This record gives sequence, structure tokens and C-alpha cells, in this order.
Amino acid sequence: MHTYIFNTDLGTFEITNAHPSNHHHRMYELWLGDEKLGEYATAEEAANDVATFNTGYIEWDNLESDTVKAPDSIEGWTEVRPNELEDANDLDIREIAEDPFLGNVAE
Repeated sequence: MHTYIFNTDLGTFEITNAHPSNHHHRMYELWLGDEKLGEYATAEEAANDVATFNTGYIEWDNLESDTVKAPDSIEGWTEVRPNELEDANDLDIREIAEDPFLGNVAE
């Protein structure tokens, strides 16, 4: 089970293969909060869609600019260990390190 998160001003993106819907598959799902944005063969493909503002989530995709940055690869995301997932009921209560890729998003 692998789960990666990337915190933004819009919410927390999550790439995971831990959801019950793909328990028997090796697919990764991309989520923003409680909204599933897509399924991918690899976590890297999902991270690339976030980095290139090609998620299908209009609010994020329209933010493409020089001031809003996302990691270019999955290595720039925070990996969440399984025991951390069990202890956290919600992404909002997970302890996430400050992300140097975040830019200010004007509201």
C-alpha cells in the first residue's frame, strides 16, 4: 500500500492504491479531499497530472502559472506510512511537513 500527499491552498491531493475500490488492483487513484479525480497505472503518472495542471479539477487546472508550483515527480510528494493512515481519520489531522513547492494562491 502506497499513499502520497501534496498540500495546496485548495486542499490536499492524495495519490493512493489503498482505497477499498482498488483493493485487488495495482491502480493508483488521485483524490482532492473526498473527490476522486482519476485512476492511473502508476503514482508517477498521477503526480505528473498535478504538476502539469491536468487533473480535471478546474479550480486547480486554471491555477497554472509561475507562482503555483507542484513537484515534478512523486519524489517531491510526502509519503504517508500505513500506521499514520490508521491513526488519522482525516487528511486535515495528519502531520504534514511544510512543502517548499507551495506558492501563494490568490483568492
